[in-house]
Amino acid sequence: MHIGEEIKKTRKNRKMTLKDLGELIGAAITTVSQYELGKVQPSVAVISRIADALNDVSLLIFHCQACPVRDQVLLKQFPDLNNIRRDPAVIAARLRKEMVEGAEALDVLTERFSDQDFKSSPDYQEVFEREMEQVVDVKRGIEILEFELIMASLHSSKDIQDIYDNQQTKCISHGHHKVTCESCGCDQARG
Repeated sequence: MHIGEEIKKTRKNRKMTLKDLGELIGAAITTVSQYELGKVQPSVAVISRIADALNDVSLLIFHCQACPVRDQVLLKQFPDLNNIRRDPAVIAARLRKEMVEGAEALDVLTERFSDQDFKSSPDYQEVFEREMEQVVDVKRGIEILEFELIMASLHSSKDIQDIYDNQQTKCISHGHHKVTCESCGCDQARG
């Protein structure tokens, strides 16, 4: 399968016409058709625009995996790249470990933040940076898991986005994202 077939499959899944995609990437219908038929190889910049327009990073991943430079040069020059465990179970286990460490870091930060003048402590900045690094590792771990699920073709970018959208809807319906409007005092949802 070539990149054009992947583009076509993704475009159709998004219920987009050739014209729709062409307009989003600034290309003629015939050009998009040539890409999809494999008659013209889109540049990396064009593949990137198409992936953005279709909101699907898996097109970029497909392109990278099909790249002969990756197989013939990078993986031979850097054989350790072949040994990276990418299966979701390993990544999920690593993420769980990061989440436990992140929760412990939040306990330390919560304790510090509860002090009246927490920023005046001589070691505040050092503790803050150390513990926040653990919290940020959780965010990175989530991003890696999402990326690897897409890369393994277990889920699409749209599947992941749907989860975020559903969660946002639940939060709003439970009143978790409401702020009071300063001008009139009414409650408004916050994104």
